Amino acid sequence: MTDNVIMYFEVHQPRRLRPYRRYEIGNNNSFFWDSENERIFKRISEKSYIPATRILMENNINATFSLSGTFIEQAEVFYPEVLDVFKEYFKSGLGELLDETYYHSLAGIYDENEFKKQISMHAEKMKNVFGIKPKNFRNTELIYNTNISRIVKNIGYNLILTEFTDRFNNANSPNFVYKDINGLGMLLRNYNLSDDISFRFSNRSWPEFPLTAEKYASWIKHSEGDVINIFMDYETFGEHQDSSTGIFEFLKSLKTEMIKNNINDLRVNDALKFSVKSVINTDSTISWADTGRDLSPWTGNSMQVEALNILLSKGDKIDEKLFGYLQTSDNFYYMAAGTGPDQEVHEYFNPYKSPYNAFFYFTNILENF
Repeated sequence: MTDNVIMYFEVHQPRRLRPYRRYEIGNNNSFFWDSENERIFKRISEKSYIPATRILMENNINATFSLSGTFIEQAEVFYPEVLDVFKEYFKSGLGELLDETYYHSLAGIYDENEFKKQISMHAEKMKNVFGIKPKNFRNTELIYNTNISRIVKNIGYNLILTEFTDRFNNANSPNFVYKDINGLGMLLRNYNLSDDISFRFSNRSWPEFPLTAEKYASWIKHSEGDVINIFMDYETFGEHQDSSTGIFEFLKSLKTEMIKNNINDLRVNDALKFSVKSVINTDSTISWADTGRDLSPWTGNSMQVEALNILLSKGDKIDEKLFGYLQTSDNFYYMAAGTGPDQEVHEYFNPYKSPYNAFFYFTNILENF
């Protein structure tokens, strides 16, 4: 029986690059699709960020968030009310903030100095905007390996979040607190219970449809372990799962059902009170994306690898801020090409409707340098 749950939400919006044609190379240095960025940002703010955060406050729900630097920058320009709502939530004492890479990048796998620089930028942004110094860390897309852990531990964070996988030794359940070989605390995502909300909530062919707060709280209560880690994109509420699905009613009722079941809604830092289950290790790089839970969503084909290599080879020729935006993981995620449910998710997010277009627009921009 489990009496504790941690809900963590990722909040990220990339600064999308516009369709950039070959004839523009050398003639046009306007690279960003900010009309589309503004349209998407305002839509998701009104459908998801604002109403979901108000529900958390009105129902006294504790949760942990990470907000990418590119999200915050766009909020400041396109929809400042979003930041006002988040500030109110964190001031209430209900919310906790995590650090991550400022540009939501893959820097942790290719450049330690760039990785540390972006973490420092993010920490400074959290202090300037919210007056908060985060104590814990989540890497882009929950990407983890022992080298990333070493860097994060040396910076001074207490815990890192990542995906549960059988590639970890000594971890037969995500429902405990672990440490890795660097001594960094670890929380592992319970992907079954997380995906029940983020992916299956409105699936009428799912045997458990409809998912009610009463049913979900019962599943948490009858899970074995110390703490259930429910991690997902915040856009789940109102955007990926539209309000017409009943997702907001589910969220409103969840705290009541947890109270009935004596379930405590905790934040990430509260996990430090639990005993460490075991020390775990892996030689793999882990992420929370696609069924492989590895780096293949961003580096799984030759287009993605080539685009990343070209970008890194030109880093000293590109303005530092632009170089940061170009590193955003979404740029490479759009280039994924394949079939099946994983590819359907890639296509859902891809503003160019084709991985080949994403590759050509990206590399056309790089040819300016």
